[in-house]
Amino acid sequence: MSTSNSTTYIAAVVEYPPIYITNNIELTLKTNSDAYVKHIETASKQNADIIVFPEVGLTTVHFPEREEMQNWTTIIPSIEDNYTSCIQDTIEVSETLKKISCAARQNEIYVVINIAEKLPCTEDPCPKDKVFYYNTNVVFDRTGKIIARYRKANLFLEPQFNVTAIPEVVTFDTDFGVKFGTFICFDILFYKPALQLTRAYEVTDIVFPTAWFSEAPFLTAVQTQAGWSFAENVNLLASGYNRPAFGNTGSGIYLGRKGVGKAILPFTKHEEMLIYEVPKIRKRSKSNHIDHHHDHSKDHDEETMFHSEKHVHDELRKRRESNTRANNDNDKLYLLYDKIKTFETFPLETNVTKTVCQNNFCCEFRIEIVAIDPSTKYRLVVFNGIRLYGIVEAGVRACGVVQCLNDSISSCGSTQESKTVFSNIEITTTLHDYTNNLIMPSTLNPHLLPLRNWTYNEHTHDNHVHINMFLNNNMDNVVTFGVYSKKNNASDVSFNAINYFVTLLMSLLLMKL
Repeated sequence: MSTSNSTTYIAAVVEYPPIYITNNIELTLKTNSDAYVKHIETASKQNADIIVFPEVGLTTVHFPEREEMQNWTTIIPSIEDNYTSCIQDTIEVSETLKKISCAARQNEIYVVINIAEKLPCTEDPCPKDKVFYYNTNVVFDRTGKIIARYRKANLFLEPQFNVTAIPEVVTFDTDFGVKFGTFICFDILFYKPALQLTRAYEVTDIVFPTAWFSEAPFLTAVQTQAGWSFAENVNLLASGYNRPAFGNTGSGIYLGRKGVGKAILPFTKHEEMLIYEVPKIRKRSKSNHIDHHHDHSKDHDEETMFHSEKHVHDELRKRRESNTRANNDNDKLYLLYDKIKTFETFPLETNVTKTVCQNNFCCEFRIEIVAIDPSTKYRLVVFNGIRLYGIVEAGVRACGVVQCLNDSISSCGSTQESKTVFSNIEITTTLHDYTNNLIMPSTLNPHLLPLRNWTYNEHTHDNHVHINMFLNNNMDNVVTFGVYSKKNNASDVSFNAINYFVTLLMSLLLMKL
């Protein structure tokens, strides 16, 4: 058990494939919560201080229509209630919440779960059913007491759920001297609450339940988790919902600019707990973007970082042979794809020094190739514009080298093994008005895990940031090497208030259908 004087703590995250019992939510919750208890016991025996479970890992994603949500949800006491559901019964919480509270208490470990919450609505405007439903994280301390409750602010196609009128910013303290923040899945791309936690509240460690839908070439799960942790220089404990046939998979423990502790992105159904001794981060300055230099070749050895990477070689071979970009075969990973046709692109056929621009955003590339694999192609790509995430519009700036199956732009975003060897990829760019924006390195190999052996230099001046990123040595199997930035402008930051009224309206309409 770590203490406040320890320089590290032991964290566990679970990649979990929830079990759904058709038309039986009680048995579904019991089956998954029983599995959670076993993981909690195992983590405790390995001296873990904290364990994190995925988004909707208890209920599964198979939510019913809104009028049937009562049995899928639970009342969650507020922090002010000082409530330990294992030993108290003054608040009517679900058996699932009691069970997890008791497991945390009996195993003396901090536990983070995600569960569907119901909250009676007592003041107008209210849904017709007078209930708000939230996608909620709950944190238990070593005694089983609820010490944090966070309601997801940025929903991704989740019509059953509401959002709070003002996004919550939630932190919790631990007896091992680390203050954590928490948010859920799609939240990671927004200023509120994700960047608010790291930049305004100076939180150094994040717990992150997710059910991410991976999108090539810039936003696959581990790629995004590692890039975000690196960008904000914070420890990130990410627990992923495992359902690869629908695109949900990817978990890890990330160490900010120190790289990746452990990470997995299985191509088939998989259950695994990752445990890692996490170095504590000293209190950060209020400005996160201050002249960073990082040599990624000094990260932890590859076997430690991606300890299950060897296990996916056969799956990768099968996937390459099938050469299927979007399938629902239960033995394959489903991937979404960005619309590279909307990017400014340049075919990469030989060594080149080239500046590529779109809408006044430019990236300078210097590319050196020592061997070419004719079975894969590459393009320089740059984007500066508006894109959709589900139903949410947002401004994005991105540039990089991406892999393509052939000479057509529509084939870009492929994730195949490639014997093309780059002796150097160097990207230089400047991003203006970065204050509330997410700016992260984005790298990927055919295993859908981040590349190693690269250097990232970042220098800020006034209201812009200069980025220079390059390889440290020869590299093959490149899928993506670039920079990804999501703009958080005024309309983006206020999205939650709009979302509040939109989801309320959707709830009212659903009740009338």
